[in-house]
Amino acid sequence: MSAYLIASMKLHDHDSYEEYKKLVPEIISKHSGKYIIRGGELKVVEGNWPGDRIAVLEFPDYSSARNFVDDPEYKPIAEIRKNSSTSHIWLIDGVVNKPNTTDMHGYILGHVLINDEILYKTYADKVPEVMTELGGAYLARGGFCETIEGDLTLDRIVIVGFSSSNTADNFHKSDLYAPLLNIRTSASESNIVIVEGL
Repeated sequence: MSAYLIASMKLHDHDSYEEYKKLVPEIISKHSGKYIIRGGELKVVEGNWPGDRIAVLEFPDYSSARNFVDDPEYKPIAEIRKNSSTSHIWLIDGVVNKPNTTDMHGYILGHVLINDEILYKTYADKVPEVMTELGGAYLARGGFCETIEGDLTLDRIVIVGFSSSNTADNFHKSDLYAPLLNIRTSASESNIVIVEGL
């Protein structure tokens, strides 16, 4: 089962961050990780989102993602990022039958605080069919989530892949999704962002 690292950052030293960007890919590759999002254009469509830059890494499993975070070689590189940005970072389990991300170039990321479990289950049971019909596929959906940096407490993180950011936006605005969106917003507080992938 794949795992994902989501990093949401507010940059305050762009020059130092450029150094981080040069150094980190080798460590990511060492742990069989790859970028699926790396600083693409983002659009907040619900609530708010911490930061102005998002990166998402895909790893073959949770232990590989955790080993990346804990790698002693990564520590001095991570310090560059910490000194050049304010970061919120999470690790999350992916779905069991992970779709191929090769043709995904737009993503919906969401963090959700559920306040009505029963009503939210109604949403969760119905949304996969609509998601598939409108070109989306879950990469992560409420699996185990661990906060690595930052202070946001999350019930659930969702990552959905689409062929493009426009396709993701069209899903979110669609008449087909609208009744389910109403259920979700009644059952939870959500912060949703659409991000351009690689």
